[in-house]
Amino acid sequence: MTRYWCERAWLGPGQITEDVVVSVEGTHIVDVVSGGSLEGAIRLAGLTIPGLANCHSHSFQRALRGRTQRERGTFWTWRETMYGVAERLDPDSYYALAKATYQEMALAGITAVGEFHYLHHDRKGVAYDDPNAMGAAVIAAGVDAGLRVCLLDACYVSAGFGAEPAGVQRRFSDADADGWAARVGQLRAADARVVSGSAIHSVRAVPRAQLAAVAAARPEAPLHTHLSE
Repeated sequence: MTRYWCERAWLGPGQITEDVVVSVEGTHIVDVVSGGSLEGAIRLAGLTIPGLANCHSHSFQRALRGRTQRERGTFWTWRETMYGVAERLDPDSYYALAKATYQEMALAGITAVGEFHYLHHDRKGVAYDDPNAMGAAVIAAGVDAGLRVCLLDACYVSAGFGAEPAGVQRRFSDADADGWAARVGQLRAADARVVSGSAIHSVRAVPRAQLAAVAAARPEAPLHTHLSE
């Protein structure tokens, strides 16, 4: 067990308390005591607050920083720029980019991330030998950066209402909800800091008739979506 002595700690609305000892065992806080002793504890100066959660991350879009705000454009012009980044990534470069993003989150006080993950296949839209290689890369990046990770693996079937995926969109698609469920069912979270979740990319990318199949495939998993995209 590790003990942290906090000079000051936020213990709830309106509660800034001095001399707080937080005891941690494994990945869990097991005790919080006000007026605790510094002896045998790691000293944390200043104000300690709970870690923050980023519940909707697209880690690879960090590569767009500084490239989208200087000229006029639309969602569609931005999307083409974003697709250009998505088109170039493989598991190794995805890991490196995601890890850098997560390290920046950690420095900002974020300790848990929900990664909205839809970049599944290779550049031709073909499954890797490990069909979850890209998801595994993101998970490893988060764990190595010291975050808890919920991989929100997104089902993406169509490019729009009745439109087939084209170009880089083929990297996102498992053809249908059953194909998505078969692939994501092979993903195993071996680390206690990792949760394997589900996502519906959007109501335009998953036909109405397949929405229920995504939810039913993993009823125990967190379910996330771009509701209004």
